Amino acid sequence: MSESHNGEAGNTALNEHENTDKVTLASLRSQFTSADSTSIDEVMGTQARFRQEERLRADLRRERRLRQQAITERVTAMKANIAKDLATQHDLTLDALESELRSNMEAELETLEREALSHEESRVRQELDLRLQREIDALRDQHDVEQSKQLEGRKNEMKASIESQLHQEYERRLSIQKERLRLEYNQALQHRLRDIEANLEEEMELRFVDMEQREIARLEDGHEALLSEREEQLRRGIRTRLEQQLRQRLKQREARLKVEFERRSLRLEEDIAQQLQSDIEGQLRKETDELEERMREDVELAIAKRRDDLRTEIESQLSEAQSEKLAERKARLKAKYDLTFSKAVDDISRSLHAEIEVELEHRMEHEFSTYRHAREAEIQNRLSRYRYEREAELREELELQYGVNKQDWTERLDLEFQSREAAARKAIMSEVDAQLRNERLTHETDLDLLKEETSLELEVEMEERLRDFKTRKEDQVATQLERQLDKREEIMRNKALIDVRKREAQIRAEIEAQLGLKRAEIRDRLQGLSEKMDSFKEMAEEKMRESVTQQIQGEIDMDEEELRTREQEFSSLQSTDTRAEKRQKWMQSISGQAPAAYGAGAMDPSALGARPDGLGAAAGRPLRGLMGQQNEPEQRLGLGNMRAPMTSAKPLATQQPAVIQPRAVRQPIGQAAMPQPVRNVRQPIAREPEFIPQEEVLAEEIHAPEEVVVEEVPEPLVEEEMESQHELVDEVIEAVEPVEAEPQAMNVPTAMLRPVGGVLQPLEEKVEMPTASITPVGPTLMPGPPISKNVKPKTAALRPVKGTLTPVEKSPVRTLQPQEEEDEGQN
Repeated sequence: MSESHNGEAGNTALNEHENTDKVTLASLRSQFTSADSTSIDEVMGTQARFRQEERLRADLRRERRLRQQAITERVTAMKANIAKDLATQHDLTLDALESELRSNMEAELETLEREALSHEESRVRQELDLRLQREIDALRDQHDVEQSKQLEGRKNEMKASIESQLHQEYERRLSIQKERLRLEYNQALQHRLRDIEANLEEEMELRFVDMEQREIARLEDGHEALLSEREEQLRRGIRTRLEQQLRQRLKQREARLKVEFERRSLRLEEDIAQQLQSDIEGQLRKETDELEERMREDVELAIAKRRDDLRTEIESQLSEAQSEKLAERKARLKAKYDLTFSKAVDDISRSLHAEIEVELEHRMEHEFSTYRHAREAEIQNRLSRYRYEREAELREELELQYGVNKQDWTERLDLEFQSREAAARKAIMSEVDAQLRNERLTHETDLDLLKEETSLELEVEMEERLRDFKTRKEDQVATQLERQLDKREEIMRNKALIDVRKREAQIRAEIEAQLGLKRAEIRDRLQGLSEKMDSFKEMAEEKMRESVTQQIQGEIDMDEEELRTREQEFSSLQSTDTRAEKRQKWMQSISGQAPAAYGAGAMDPSALGARPDGLGAAAGRPLRGLMGQQNEPEQRLGLGNMRAPMTSAKPLATQQPAVIQPRAVRQPIGQAAMPQPVRNVRQPIAREPEFIPQEEVLAEEIHAPEEVVVEEVPEPLVEEEMESQHELVDEVIEAVEPVEAEPQAMNVPTAMLRPVGGVLQPLEEKVEMPTASITPVGPTLMPGPPISKNVKPKTAALRPVKGTLTPVEKSPVRTLQPQEEEDEGQN
């Protein structure tokens, strides 16, 4: 459309131009040929020229406009063409760029897919690692909890076993202490008996050297026999007890070893299971390698075995052929040349034999070598052929398998990449969410781990505190047990010493009484009754024992009744004293006067030696009436001026008010029967106590037999004495054992007074009280100076007894330790 329009416009412009050219030439000709006068024609011509000029101008303008339109149309057409060309070029470049961009994008997408896949794989791997770590942590926590529970159960079991062991050890120690005390007591008795016998022998030798040599020898023999028997009995008893103790210890050790063995066996089983697992894995790996090597070795061995078989077959065949040939040739040669050519045949046979052997050996070697090489070549060919065929088969199978796997993998990879391409876009969009979620999870896991760490730290601290508390409590309990054991050992030692000394005093008193009677009997019977000595001694001793026991029992009953009546009187007097004193204080407080005895400048009359009564009499003036008849309580003395152990039983004087504390009132009866503490044993004996008129008769009865000559002591009497002594020792030990087993019974006054009363009953007798007090405190019983002389050597005789008691306490420890070590070594 635009090109046709442009052509028509150009033709019209050319026609108009030609018309204008024609008009212009005529006008020009007329203009130059015509005159100068103006006429209508000229005017018309001029007008026409002007109109023509205007037309020309209009034409020119129109032509210009048309040309401009044509030019613009051309330009637009050219522009359109150029635009088309540019568009086509642009399309081509866009196609090229698009292809390039597509290739780049595909490459980038592949890289992005790879990166996304790797990132996703790493993310999934991290998540799986985190899950695995969490599961591992959970399993570890569960294992720790289970282990802690098992440890707690094991701790409780061990605690219960330790408590039972401690209880058993405590009982065992108590039994050992009892046995030790019994042994010490028996040994102390033996030492005391030996010392007493030595003293008696010295006195008898000093006074009756000439008359008593034979009797002393007999007595020594009897005593030695009895002591040897007693020693054998004690050794047997100690041996049986030690065997029982050792059996108990062996049983306990066996139980402990069984428990320890079970615990160690469990640990060893766990360790062995772990080691077996690791060893089995290593062994499996080694076995696979060894199987490969064995297969190779089996092939080689099969080849070598086949080679050896062939060699043996060939050798056997050759040897058989050679033997057959030789046998045939020998038979022929023997048959042919046996008669005439024996010598030549022998030479020929030898040479032939040698040559044949060489030939056969050469042939055998050659054939064997050729057969061997041929067989080896054949085997190698077979092996190489088998290897080649097997390799080809395996290669074909592998190629087929590789092709199938390659096709499968390509299909899988295409599908995977298509799915990954679809999922990568989603993953890229959700990666930020996943990262945020992972960060949140990591923060939560960090918080959980921090919580767990803090809880574990607190648990560890709590366990440490509990462990410290446990050790502290165990130490406290151990120290308390040790203190209790030490206290009980001291109590038992003191009681044993008291019992030993009481028993010593009793034995000394009995021996002295018996010696006095024996001396009297010896002095009477030396005058004419030497033949009936033994029979008369037995009868006298039986009667004396019966009379003494009856007299002692009666005196004990009388003293007990008197003591009860006096205690009742003392309690009644004390109640009256307290009432009178309260009344007096009340009257003084009403009158507003202070007591005269405790004024501003007054002294305590008890400090000057006055006896304070219940009403507080001053200047040592005793009260009259019933209040003045009460006696001052004396310190409770045991045998040998020893203080008895302090018990929890309170005296009767403690019922009065706490302000007035009267001194101990001395009692005329039962001074030696009251016990005292052990620490007063070493007090000086120089001071002489007050003389008691009730004991004069007893002192005279004991003083009179000192002048009697000592006579023969019969052996059955000594045996009875030893038996009675052992029975008393057993009674004392039975009385002491409940006190050891129940240390809390000391707070009850009745429980403590019964065993002490049973032990101290013979000391309140009329006959045995002076004898018990003669040995340590002679001046208390004897008013005259000769009694003090007799007492001094007896007090000197007590010093070696104290010296002998110290090694006796150590001797059982020395004897027990090697026996236990020997038994442990035997076990």
